[in-house]
Amino acid sequence: MFKEKLHKNLAAALAANGFDSPKPLQLKCIPKINGGSDLIGIGPDSSGKSSTVLISAIQKLVSAFEDAPRALILVPDEEKALQLMDQFKKLASGTDLRAELVVDSGKIDKQTEAIYFGTDIVIGTAKRIMEIYIRKNFNITKIKILAFDDADEIAKLNVFSYLERLSLSLPKCQHLVFAKELNVKVEKITDKFLINPTVVEVNE
Repeated sequence: MFKEKLHKNLAAALAANGFDSPKPLQLKCIPKINGGSDLIGIGPDSSGKSSTVLISAIQKLVSAFEDAPRALILVPDEEKALQLMDQFKKLASGTDLRAELVVDSGKIDKQTEAIYFGTDIVIGTAKRIMEIYIRKNFNITKIKILAFDDADEIAKLNVFSYLERLSLSLPKCQHLVFAKELNVKVEKITDKFLINPTVVEVNE
């Protein structure tokens, strides 16, 4: 039933990559995200937080469109960004969706240029995405999804004031926040950015 509600190419990619049955977090979150709700997802490592973000983005964006990005996925560090990009390539293999990776170790001018020439999703470290945004080389007018993966780790970085500026500058969009726990620092993000969010918490 879960896969029947997804686009057929996404469902096929999930099956081909071993996603035989959805995790509890995915079952609870993805229908809410598809419905347009802002959402906070709380669960331990391996509960499917990152794949939930990617499945939702692919499902909602469907196919490539124009040049400006329509989804921003922020993560705390380069290792996590690389993991998400690798997973995106597998899950989006049946679509023409494009994603660009931006990380602290890369050349910012090259990354900015890659975004300018056209992408649907930007996956990157919060620090580098903020640096590109601050340089005003980032068309954010088409953003439909702003997602924070491992928000509890992002909250430890010194980028909150820039995240707030970015969020306030965005057009109306859907905010997704995933973390291992809903602590005070994560609540600082959710209180500022999310509107009447649905909260989903799992233990596995």
